[in-house]
Amino acid sequence: MEYLTIAIPVRAWQLIDGTVDNSMAIDVVDGVMESVIAGSCVRDAGWRSSAGYTGARDSFGWPPEDHPLEITLRRGHWEWIRSQIERWEPLSSNTEPELSDACARIDGALRRA
Repeated sequence: MEYLTIAIPVRAWQLIDGTVDNSMAIDVVDGVMESVIAGSCVRDAGWRSSAGYTGARDSFGWPPEDHPLEITLRRGHWEWIRSQIERWEPLSSNTEPELSDACARIDGALRRA
């Protein structure tokens, strides 16, 4: 099993986390449990990485938006994240550059691995 650690800034991770949450909400109703399980693993990895931050946090408990979270996931989970971003892209009005940057980081790490 191949694991990859990718540094993703908090703001970008928040966008990924929201995307994953949306996917899980739909997929649990549709009975796509493999997707729900993948989403749970992804979100848990983000929470664990965020919990390791010892500095000041915002009112929601997040580290500063530019703080890099070192997220360790299986390669398949990173690929699943990319597929979920693509899944929701046609419905999104999100043009935040942080998400594009995170996708580039993920794609680069997947190519190098």
